[in-house]
Amino acid sequence: MKKILLPIALFAVLGLTACGDEELESACERADKTESCDITKAEICSDEETEEVYYTYNGKKYTDVNELITAMCPDLAVADKYEIRKQLTAQSKRLIDRIRVNAIRAF
Repeated sequence: MKKILLPIALFAVLGLTACGDEELESACERADKTESCDITKAEICSDEETEEVYYTYNGKKYTDVNELITAMCPDLAVADKYEIRKQLTAQSKRLIDRIRVNAIRAF
């Protein structure tokens, strides 16, 4: 009896795990508003499996936050770019944390 139930249980667990992966392959959210530049048109994304953070703006993918900031706000002062970089980095970390929590809940 145990020989029959074990494969069925493993199949069920793998099936449930695969369903959870489909839901969370990648997640994106809009960038928060800043005073010095309108970066709300950009999205912060993270791949669930690799936890790679990337940004999208006008249909283009950016893996470097500095390139994104330059593309969106080319005339910003260095201090403003630094503040936006800090904000985007913090928001990226929150997104990854949220993905991790959702992955743990899926199990």
